Amino acid sequence: MKKMLAALLATTLVVASLVGCGSGNKETTAAKSGETTAESTAEAANVDGGTLKLSVTTGDGSTTDDKIPTPWYNRIMATNLMFRALLIADSDLTNPEPDLAESVEVSEDGLVYTIKMKEGLKWSDGEALTVEDVQWSIETALKAATCNSIYTSAFKKIDNMAVDGSTITMTLTEPYASMKDVLAQFAILPKHSLENADPLTLESDAFWTNPVCSGMYTLDELNVGNYFTLKVNENYEGTAPKIQSIICYFVQDYITAAQAGQADYVFGNAADLVEALEAMPNYTEHEVDVLFYKYFLFNMKGADGNENEAMQNVEVRKALIEAIDRATLATLYPTATVLNSGVPNSNEAYNGFEYTFDAEKAKADLVAAGYDMSRTLKICYYNNDQTSIDLIQTVVHYLEQTGLTVEATLSNDGTTDLFTTRNYDIGFKGKSAFSIDEWYTEYQSSDALFANVFGGTDEFDELVNNLFKATDSAARNEALKALQEKEQEVVYKVPVFTVGTYVFTSDKVVIPEGVTFCNPLYMCDLDFANWEMAQ
Repeated sequence: MKKMLAALLATTLVVASLVGCGSGNKETTAAKSGETTAESTAEAANVDGGTLKLSVTTGDGSTTDDKIPTPWYNRIMATNLMFRALLIADSDLTNPEPDLAESVEVSEDGLVYTIKMKEGLKWSDGEALTVEDVQWSIETALKAATCNSIYTSAFKKIDNMAVDGSTITMTLTEPYASMKDVLAQFAILPKHSLENADPLTLESDAFWTNPVCSGMYTLDELNVGNYFTLKVNENYEGTAPKIQSIICYFVQDYITAAQAGQADYVFGNAADLVEALEAMPNYTEHEVDVLFYKYFLFNMKGADGNENEAMQNVEVRKALIEAIDRATLATLYPTATVLNSGVPNSNEAYNGFEYTFDAEKAKADLVAAGYDMSRTLKICYYNNDQTSIDLIQTVVHYLEQTGLTVEATLSNDGTTDLFTTRNYDIGFKGKSAFSIDEWYTEYQSSDALFANVFGGTDEFDELVNNLFKATDSAARNEALKALQEKEQEVVYKVPVFTVGTYVFTSDKVVIPEGVTFCNPLYMCDLDFANWEMAQ
């Protein structure tokens, strides 16, 4: 019944006004199909029939079609094949084994990591890959403006790095329980190619138009606006892959890519994508155990002091959440579970708190909190799939029932509009989390992105630090309960639900027996060297 209600609400609402949540071009309609020129399509069609076809979406603004995306923010299949880490994880993103490193030894007190690199490693341009690249990469990640918080949270615990031959020794200020798991995700980049680049704009450096790589593959061609192709890296020291070439299309959405035969590997969790791919007999579905959050965040105050006065009162923020039926929103997705903090309700550390839906009380609470009911409440979101659009239109409906005037805008550049331009009150975003810990790293004062909406407050720092250094379940549960109490007190962001994620592979590719897919925005051992194209 609730799913029918959500669908009915979404399809009968008037589309929200076309008002930008930031600068740049905006659209508030469903995703347009990816377009290529006739010439570029013909060129792409000339690739070997045994070529693996991948796609990367540019529809949400997280990736642009003029360069290779940085692996320091999200890992995707294409960049996983181009850039390696010191270690490589299993499908649970744990139990890391050596990759670029020959070995990693950890002292009994958990403070000293001794990392010995493999001998004879080379970059795709023939330059030696050494511990100097490791040290430079870690130091630069701490300065970078665009970098996944799991890296910066871990690396800021490093007090000293010492290089001796092919060994680098890292000494921490205090134990960091998941350091090896983080090292299994962090792509080492070439110092000799990037040492003069500005860390604050590293992700847009010209390097990404012709990157030097360490993985099985390296760039062959970048056709701006259309695709890039990969060829086998002749300097890769591991087992040579059976697939000799890869083409990765820049697309607006994965459904269109799949229908056009441009994707042998697709992932996602939106209902329209899952239903469309399940209906295509040439795809096999793989359900992946992923902690994927969908959540609201409030635009309150930038680190520069620029304040959104309307969202300062915590009672206003609580009332706005009270006005939204999150359980009904969850029915829009194939597998969604409502939660009330970064800790899933099924986790033993969950503190039992629940956000309740009560439209009448929400309206009264907004008035009692002194909120100006005549102002327009602005929502900014960036996922352009139909399920997300339906969800936001349903949210608009709920908020309008309290007497609010609401405008919702689909951004073409979510990162910029949510964290830099900031012309909104409530943002809606997703996070494919490495672990529960990653949800809480966004509260840290050192998180450059979220400091621009939460004000860079340090009130969570000690609590998050207690989580990072917890080495047993009792200490970890205690830290998580303290964090839940704090986030439910201040209401800077509120989870709507977690959603299941699916990987789809086409019948044109043969996956080795025993492969288990992991979170598709991270990296794990998929035995890719033994993937084959079907004959």
